[in-house]
Amino acid sequence: MEAEDWKGIATNYEENILSVYDNDQDRKIESIIKKLALKKGTAVDLGCGTGKFLPLLSDHFKNVQGCDYSEEMIDVAKKSHRNITNLSLTVRDLREFSSKIKPSDLALCINVILSPSISDREKIWRNVRKSVRPGRYLVLVTPSLESALYSKYRLVEWNIRKGNASSQALTEGFETTDENGKLISRGGIINYGGVPTKHYLEEELTCLADRFGFKIKSLEKITYPWSTEFSNPPKWMKSPLPWDWLTLLQKQQFKNR
Repeated sequence: MEAEDWKGIATNYEENILSVYDNDQDRKIESIIKKLALKKGTAVDLGCGTGKFLPLLSDHFKNVQGCDYSEEMIDVAKKSHRNITNLSLTVRDLREFSSKIKPSDLALCINVILSPSISDREKIWRNVRKSVRPGRYLVLVTPSLESALYSKYRLVEWNIRKGNASSQALTEGFETTDENGKLISRGGIINYGGVPTKHYLEEELTCLADRFGFKIKSLEKITYPWSTEFSNPPKWMKSPLPWDWLTLLQKQQFKNR
């Protein structure tokens, strides 16, 4: 979504946007932040939204930066966290380089590199890398393409259980083209809430980490309830649950990118 698309969303953020912070039921991101805490270090939340993770970061790092390309999101974050004294917030488009964001010991990038444009994603990846000090860490959350396809399968199963014909269940469960006739799954782009959104394969993340000079320290799932995928999911729809990829990366010190 472009910055203007967020107008009016910031004030009703909880109703419009899936909060990874609130739905990380096992508190995996919190655990990583606490493990990598540096009382004299710095942290940055790249694409902080209204700032759910900012209090946690401010408790475990000396200085914290937060940025988002939505001015409305930053305004909400400033009001919500005005009592945090070691926090600075700025409006920033991660597609563009900014000297205001200094390399940090820990960077969060939670469902930010989602643009359907390869060119835009490349720019964001480069700037994300510049936001991390050599040898330090990036906590990256990305939508899973495997999970998106699995969720579509569960929708097919739901339709079959309702008595739909198998051909109808398949058609309603798996969209094959968008309104312009383009393949929806091309390059991992899937409509999510009406917005074309980049989804990632596990192996794709491995390749991207290497290309942008990171070493993967861990790669795991953050699972969510089915209510994040469907309205009123049936009670029989249980595990396996849908997920995002949670990747902890360490910036390599001597890799020239």
